[in-house]
Amino acid sequence: MAQDEAASAAQPTAGVGEIIVTAQKRSESLNKVGLTIQALSSDDLVKQGVNSVSDLAKVIPALTVANSIYNTPVYTLRGVGFYENSLAAYPAVSVYVDEVPMPFPALVGTAALDVERVEVLKGPQGTLFGQNATGGAINYIAAKPTADFKAGVNASIDSFGEVDASGFVSGPISDTLRVRVAAKTAQGGAWQKSQTRPDDDKLGDKELYMGRVLLDWTPTDRLSVSLNVNGMIDKSDPQAGQYIALFPQVGPVGAGLAATPFAPSKPRTADWNPNRRPKGDDRQWQAALRADYELSDSLKLTSITSYVDFSRKQVNDPDGVAVESLEFLFDGSLKSFSQELRIASNGSGPFSWIVGGNFEHTTSKEFADQYAGQSSVVANLGFPANTNTFFLNSQIDNYAVFANADYEILPGLTVKGGVRYTKSQRDAQTCTRDAGNGGAAAFFTAVSTQVRQAIDPTAAPTPAIPVGGCVTLDEATFLPTLYEGSLDQDNVSWRGGIDYQALPELLLYANVSKGYKAGSFLFTNASSTAQFAPVTQESVLAFEGGFKASMLDRRMQFNLAGFYYKYTDKQIRGKRIDPVFGVLDALVNVPKSSLMGVEAEIMAEPVDGLNLRLGGTYVDTRIDEYTGVGFNGGVQDFEGNPIPFAPKLSVNGSADYEFALSEGVSAFLGGTATHNSSTYSVIDTVPTAKLKDYTLVDLRAGLSFSDDAYRLTVFANNVTNEYYYTNAPILYDTQVRYTGRPASYGVALAARF
Repeated sequence: MAQDEAASAAQPTAGVGEIIVTAQKRSESLNKVGLTIQALSSDDLVKQGVNSVSDLAKVIPALTVANSIYNTPVYTLRGVGFYENSLAAYPAVSVYVDEVPMPFPALVGTAALDVERVEVLKGPQGTLFGQNATGGAINYIAAKPTADFKAGVNASIDSFGEVDASGFVSGPISDTLRVRVAAKTAQGGAWQKSQTRPDDDKLGDKELYMGRVLLDWTPTDRLSVSLNVNGMIDKSDPQAGQYIALFPQVGPVGAGLAATPFAPSKPRTADWNPNRRPKGDDRQWQAALRADYELSDSLKLTSITSYVDFSRKQVNDPDGVAVESLEFLFDGSLKSFSQELRIASNGSGPFSWIVGGNFEHTTSKEFADQYAGQSSVVANLGFPANTNTFFLNSQIDNYAVFANADYEILPGLTVKGGVRYTKSQRDAQTCTRDAGNGGAAAFFTAVSTQVRQAIDPTAAPTPAIPVGGCVTLDEATFLPTLYEGSLDQDNVSWRGGIDYQALPELLLYANVSKGYKAGSFLFTNASSTAQFAPVTQESVLAFEGGFKASMLDRRMQFNLAGFYYKYTDKQIRGKRIDPVFGVLDALVNVPKSSLMGVEAEIMAEPVDGLNLRLGGTYVDTRIDEYTGVGFNGGVQDFEGNPIPFAPKLSVNGSADYEFALSEGVSAFLGGTATHNSSTYSVIDTVPTAKLKDYTLVDLRAGLSFSDDAYRLTVFANNVTNEYYYTNAPILYDTQVRYTGRPASYGVALAARF
């Protein structure tokens, strides 16, 4: 199989070594692909403590990961991302496992289980990986079943008491059938302390179980079939926010909230309501079937089919305080089916091509009970607490056809191009509802009557909203209604470029591409249907050029790229002014924005056993045209403001040295350092929304026995105990920070059989 060939070729034998990637859906040397790609092997990931997709931010410059109030991660790459909390919000950085899409960020939990390597593709990847990859794509390659019996275990414990254990068993069942079974669990590790109950209440325990079964079947020389069945149960605690600012929306807040002090600048300190303690319960299973059939010596037919089922139940307290200010009971589900069918040449001649199509159908349901007893709307408007819920149901269908080709017109000179047509249909039904006790129904009936009679004094009173009915008011009639919306859009993404192999060890390349991200509806508690207005699709026109150079007899690799992006209709989570409830969340399109930057990466093995890696990205982002509502209320011109979650400077470096102590015994030591400059969590430059610059340092050392069959590691993460935070969302009345983990240390053991 092509995957097996890639696996063996990916193992370096001397110097920096050759890395095989599948960024263009075929196996190629990384140094021969004219794209900005960072690839990390399983050994790299283990050494640097990368255990999840979110952990990649520690080792990939310009990749940031932000937590959100529903515990859904938000990925931003080179300043391209989309901050939205709902399950069915498409990302701008898409994640794949063996080219199988994990179309929403909530679905990526099992992606990092038992991997061979991970490839991070930067810049729009729309032609081959589809829309919703305007920032890039993260492609995990799972470790494959082996021809001989193999097994392994990994276990670790850290100073917070978190225990992680994983393992795999792999081997043949018959001459044509191989299997690999992998599993992982994480338990304990509560690291957050309650500000008001520091000795009695902690948060952050993990309770995670996941597993995967991979079957590879090769009944003939021309046919190979792979089945991936995986699942996950995650009952880990959601992270609590750290209360840092008060923004009363409609007058003074409740006495309990008003008396609550802000959190100190300590990474472990946060708070939550002990009567509604945060708790998660995510469950997911997926089946993916891939079949590759060689139609001839030069043509291959590939089919990739996937179905994933995800559910989430969560007690969520994002307000950062111990009193009831803004709390949710969340219940949601995602079901997504996808099918890709393509034909490709074998890539052996000067002309390589691929043609295909794919289809995706997704349904999602999201529901939340909201509790806001200490909020300003309860304290000042007489809004009854704990009387409303809100929901969002979505149905999504995406259809696409694509083609990509490379042609070596002269020795060493290759022109390349690709195009994809996508049609997307998204339907949504949503509203805020009375919780079943009549409180919200009575309140909104009165508000509707007052507003309508203020416009027309002769208007009859609004009929009583039924208990449990929708209370969201139509923005035109001010009568209660169920909001039903539809987005029916299409686009053509494309790319073109030139690769020039100037020397055997030097590749020059230049690319221009255009990518799109699909539109979305907001999942929120809305008083008016105006708040539900969707964002339409955004587009990015990207220019990039660079080189990849292997030097010093392959002891050093130096890659450099420069890029410029022009955004149209960038999607952001902004604000709007509601005449009753003040400043509320909304999704908005920014008409014009742009970014430019430069990126460099150096990998070197100056002496045997010493591996060095240094990478950095400088990005300058800018809003070129947008006037909207600021986070403190009022209309503002945001021209010149930076794009959120886009630090100007991101740098990552690592060093690992391994040397022999005696026959069969080696020692190793290493470290990883990550630096991100300051950025903002919102489009508005509110001082409290500034994410300060930070530098993280992780260290590791240990012993290796019997040609690395056994490996004992002691590690220390964030050894300087840097206080940092990755998000500072402004909620209703309060603002919180999501802090990074403080210093921790531990021990890990790995064994291979």
